[in-house]
Amino acid sequence: MNVTVEIIRGAVFGAAIGDAVGVPYEFLSCEEMRRRPATDMVGNGTYHQPAGTWSDDTTMILCTLDKLDPSLDYDAIMKAFLSWVDDGDYTPHGSCFDIGNTTRLALMRYAQGGKPTESGLDDAYSNGNGSLMRIIPAALYADAHGLSADEAVRLSHRLSSLTHAHMRSQMGCGLFTCIALALIQRADKSSVYEGIRTAEKFYSGEEYASEIINYSRVLSSGFAALPEKDIKSSGYVVDTLECAVWCLLNTDSYRDCVLRAVNFGKDTDTAACVAGALAGLLYGVEGIPLKWQSMLVKADLIGAVIDGFCQRNEIR
Repeated sequence: MNVTVEIIRGAVFGAAIGDAVGVPYEFLSCEEMRRRPATDMVGNGTYHQPAGTWSDDTTMILCTLDKLDPSLDYDAIMKAFLSWVDDGDYTPHGSCFDIGNTTRLALMRYAQGGKPTESGLDDAYSNGNGSLMRIIPAALYADAHGLSADEAVRLSHRLSSLTHAHMRSQMGCGLFTCIALALIQRADKSSVYEGIRTAEKFYSGEEYASEIINYSRVLSSGFAALPEKDIKSSGYVVDTLECAVWCLLNTDSYRDCVLRAVNFGKDTDTAACVAGALAGLLYGVEGIPLKWQSMLVKADLIGAVIDGFCQRNEIR
C-alpha cells in the first residue's frame, strides 16, 4: 500500500477545489474565457452559487467514497446517489443543482428496479464525462487493497457502468485510474506516462480494438506537445480526459493546472475536477492554495467522508 490519508486528501480536495473553481464558468465558450480568463476562485456565475461551491462531480465522488469498502456494495453506492438527487445529501447547500442527463436516466432505471451495474446507459451517445468525473475513488481503493493494475481497471469499469456503461466511457475511467495509480506510487510527472503505458497494455486486446482509437492522442508520445488550440473541453469523456492530462503535463503547480483547465471553457467544473484530482496527487494537499482551501464550502463534510473511507479500508 502506497496510499495514505494525506495522499487521499490531496486527491479528493484537489478534485473538489478544482470543481469549485470551475462551477461559475460552466458553459462559457473558449472565446469568452480568453476575453475574461479565470484567475481565482469566485462566486455567482452560471449557477449563481457562493464562492467555494462544488457540483455533482464532487458529490458523486463523496457518495462513492462513503460507501466503498471491501464488500464492494454497488447497491449502496447507487442508493447514495439517489439520496443526493432526492434529499440533497452530500451537497454543499442541501440540494442538487446540477446533474447530467445520462446520470439522471441511469438513476431512474435503478430506482425502477434495475441492477446497479446494469443501470448505466451503453449506447454510443451516452459517452459523457459523468463517470470519469467521479472515478478517483477507484485508484484510491485499488492501491489501498493491493489490487493489480488490471484489477483496478476492471473496478473502474464496474464503477463507471453504474451510470455510463459504454466501453468508451469505461476506457476513459480505466486510463484515468492507471494514471492516478502511477501518481500514487510516485508523485512525478513521468508517472503520467507510466500510467498511460499500463493502460495501453491493458487495452491491447482485440475486444478493445474498435474503441482504443478514440484515445490515440492521449496515448501518443507527443501528446503533451500538442498546441493549446488542439485541446478542447466539453462534456465528452475523451475531451475531458485529454484536457485534464494535457493541463497537468503543461503546468507546474496545482493552481496553474486547474485554472488552465477552467480557461478552456465549456464543461469547466468537470475538466477542473478531473485535472484537480490528478494535480492533487502530484502536488499534494500542501500544493493547493490555502486561500482556496479556506473558501471551500463544507470542507468538514469532505474531510469526514475521507476519514470514514480511510477507517473502513484501514488506511493510515
